[in-house]
Amino acid sequence: MRPLLSIRFVAAVAALALLALAVNSVFSDDDELIEAVVDVTTPPERRIDLIELVESFERSPDFEIGANGQTIGFLDMVIDEQRALRVVPGTPGVIECANLRNTRRCVVLADMLGDAVVWFAVLPRGPRDTVILPPIIDLNDGYAVFENGWEIPYPPVIERNCDESLDIRNFSDFLRRFGPNSTSTVDLDTRQVTEVTCGEEVVATTTTAPADDATSQSVSDTE
Repeated sequence: MRPLLSIRFVAAVAALALLALAVNSVFSDDDELIEAVVDVTTPPERRIDLIELVESFERSPDFEIGANGQTIGFLDMVIDEQRALRVVPGTPGVIECANLRNTRRCVVLADMLGDAVVWFAVLPRGPRDTVILPPIIDLNDGYAVFENGWEIPYPPVIERNCDESLDIRNFSDFLRRFGPNSTSTVDLDTRQVTEVTCGEEVVATTTTAPADDATSQSVSDTE
């Protein structure tokens, strides 16, 4: 009997070990999947420390933004006679301004660590010394938070450029109804978000649920 019991005991332990490995593998795969989803759906937070009109650009011959979103080569941005920014290889950034060869046509926004550029974006200069940005999704501790993760200061009052016939009670109401399709304006003099422009109003959708009788009613009607 003893050899038989020993064999059964060893088999049971082995089975438990295999089960533990299988469970760990499943949860590890789930964790990787969750991380992948977070990486795709949640843009990194970028608190903008510097917003400046660029006088001129100087690029190394090999400069470009690589497939991973990081720079290859060097980029120097001349702000004025006293200041210039150097972007070193491996710096994450985006360039959406097509006029790098022309003077004062582009604006740089940067997340800085001292004098070092941690992240940057080069965008087209807008009318009346502005730069146009995507929708704001929230206001947090003096910063407007954008849908792409950027954070830029705002003044006590953000002007709303919307049809006068629209009844917009407050900024929260604006964000809820018009925010997703709006644009935001940053003033280059104040370096703050000074205006938002209404886009198409978001139409609230309702879902229906089956009632006890033959008719159905909107879920929103019952709340």
